Amino acid sequence: MPELEKFVSYRIGRILKELFGSSTGWITFLGLMILLFYTVLAVFAPYIAPYNPVKRVGRALHSPSSAYKFGTDNLGRDVLSRVIYGARIALIIAFLSVVIASAIGIPLGLISGYIGGIFDRFMTLVMDAMYSFPGLILAIAIAALLGPGIFNIAISIAVVYAPTYFKVIRNQVTSVKNELYVEAARAIGAKRWEILLKYILPNVFPSVVVVLSMNLADAIMTEAGLSFLGLGIAPPTPDWGFDLSNGRRFILSRAWWALLYPGLAIITVVLGFSMFSEGLNEFLNPNVREKR
Repeated sequence: MPELEKFVSYRIGRILKELFGSSTGWITFLGLMILLFYTVLAVFAPYIAPYNPVKRVGRALHSPSSAYKFGTDNLGRDVLSRVIYGARIALIIAFLSVVIASAIGIPLGLISGYIGGIFDRFMTLVMDAMYSFPGLILAIAIAALLGPGIFNIAISIAVVYAPTYFKVIRNQVTSVKNELYVEAARAIGAKRWEILLKYILPNVFPSVVVVLSMNLADAIMTEAGLSFLGLGIAPPTPDWGFDLSNGRRFILSRAWWALLYPGLAIITVVLGFSMFSEGLNEFLNPNVREKR
């Protein structure tokens, strides 16, 4: 057991050195702290939020005060409570959409890249056509077709990002499927699904992890854009994009708080995901680390 403890300590020390041995490591750590902060808000929202986010608690457009730290909106609802509860909607939709997108794109990319031929050309054409289409416009079209709701919005966003996973996986599989370790697996009689899952997927998965963290940030912005346009979660459910759209109507009334705080929430959580993915890319990609 002492050898195991030494090995674990050594590995933890190496990881900490990689993370905090450079400025990028501190950026990764700061991004992680931002994400943990919003995760705590989302999980413990009923215990953190001072008021019910959908009920009137004061007069309309009350400025920030000791009773209402972020003020109230045009219906007298507490903005702070809505921002806290809005973290739930943003993170749920972001993670759900990324899970759906990766569940579609990764298997198709594996199969297409490994098999090749007509199937690969057909799937590449389809995914390239979807990828070239403006993402937000495609999400708007699908959201308008499916209607409001958490799952429907997640599907709308997932369709936009599924081609990204397909292209990343397919390109990686194409480059590694003729490596010696794959040829050795074929030589010992491994089946196709065993080669894909046991030999190829573990070697291409690190690239997917980085794309996943980046897509989480994009998914939050896309969800906010859909809600801003009225195609997201139906009111009065707390949603940052909807509150941003609602707050801009009263900016001329000098009710800046109704617009500012939902906007800051979107900016900071997207910044957290971006910072974390940047450091994760350097940690998982030795080529990037060597260049720096």
